[in-house]
Amino acid sequence: MNEQPSARRLVVVGGGPSGLAAAWKASVEAERAGREIEILVLEADGEVGGKARTGQAGGFLIETGPQGFLDDQPVVREMIAACGLESEVLAPEPAANRRYIYRGGRLRELQRSPLAFAKSGLLGPLGLARLAMEPLVRARSGDGRTAGSASAGDLPAADADESLYDFAARRMGRQAAARLISPVVLGIFAGDARKLSAAAAFPRLVAMERAYGSLFKAMRAGRRRGVPPPGHRTLRRGIQALPQAVAALPGIDVRYHSRVTSIVRRTDTNRFTVHLADQESTPEASQLSARTELSAAAVVVAADLPSAADLVDGVSAEAAAELRQIESPPMAVVHTAFDAAAAAHIEPAYGFLVARGEGIRMLGCQYETATFRGRGPNGTFLARSMFGGSVDPEAADLGDAQLVDLTLRELRRTAGIDAEPTYTSVARWPHAIPQYAPGHPRRVARVEAALDPIDGFYLAGNALHGVGLSRAIAVGAECGERAARLLLP
Repeated sequence: MNEQPSARRLVVVGGGPSGLAAAWKASVEAERAGREIEILVLEADGEVGGKARTGQAGGFLIETGPQGFLDDQPVVREMIAACGLESEVLAPEPAANRRYIYRGGRLRELQRSPLAFAKSGLLGPLGLARLAMEPLVRARSGDGRTAGSASAGDLPAADADESLYDFAARRMGRQAAARLISPVVLGIFAGDARKLSAAAAFPRLVAMERAYGSLFKAMRAGRRRGVPPPGHRTLRRGIQALPQAVAALPGIDVRYHSRVTSIVRRTDTNRFTVHLADQESTPEASQLSARTELSAAAVVVAADLPSAADLVDGVSAEAAAELRQIESPPMAVVHTAFDAAAAAHIEPAYGFLVARGEGIRMLGCQYETATFRGRGPNGTFLARSMFGGSVDPEAADLGDAQLVDLTLRELRRTAGIDAEPTYTSVARWPHAIPQYAPGHPRRVARVEAALDPIDGFYLAGNALHGVGLSRAIAVGAECGERAARLLLP
């Protein structure tokens, strides 16, 4: 059954953090204007959160998606405050400042002291000497030529967009690129530093070079100004508490089990028709409207990358073709819990990353109970291990029993945990983290050039502008604000 079009209806496709940020921001703008917008969030699943999923089992808090967020986006703090969750925000435990890289057959701590770092064995003598020369390396301008400094806002030419590995090797040397930067990239993107754009994946590093001519000089300047790096935060009840709280705010209507199959722009009315799949015969679905089409004056797409590309196709085939070129490989997240005796020898820390070439398939492991309070019963140890990504996508396809067995074998080899777990779980993400390949900034420009002229259509999520949770929320909020301004002339 169809319905009459609404001149002030905003449809948000996807009830993850980015989509709900769009809905929240649109409602804020409407309230400020003293006018109403019909805000409808269509969520294909039976709960909100997208990849921000929190579970409880055996007294443990289980995060199967993002574990936390960087406190670097003011809009995230605003959204948390709007939901009344300020008291829920948790900073990491002091032990989380300790981080390790597994290289050369053992865990080696990332030390802040230059002398302690030199003794860690992460780099050899030649690598250390090359790293110390970083302030002497001339900066590279936006067109790929070396220069003393350049504007941080320049868009790199396609042939000047270095891979992150090449950027790190040029500035810090190949040892540092392979043994330090590449493992860090695994922890953030589950990706290969040789296949990621430095400008898109780590824009802050590129901006530091252009502004100061050196990463070390930029860090010293930040310390002199007293500018702390962004802090890592989470919520006491888990990350999913935030999208759940936003979904409960007044003025936001969330419809569950509502899978959008296509979006069509009607040029005659400058509105959009949103097509939904036939609903399943479930108790939840029976409470929903039976409509299979919705008319909207504005649409925000905040779905997973492959689904987003398909939905964009009905509005701009050019933009959809660009989105389909962005890979988002699968990942598996394995939780294993142990009693106090099994992990008594482990130093409390954030966890460790694994350098490639060590014969370990695990990308890294986070020590959940050592990082944030309340992750498990006192004295227990909860580990969260990651597999797959672009460097080893086949690992994510292993069966649950195989993945748990692999995790236990590799925890025995890396962290020395030789015991049976008291709890295990496996979560899978078929399309986990978008990979920003070299040339990504130009791809973003082409997508935006195709979509910007289309009034009322906005792309949120993490496909283009950053994969972190806080950045996805900021992008969603910007889309919601733009939509509200269109609907509230």
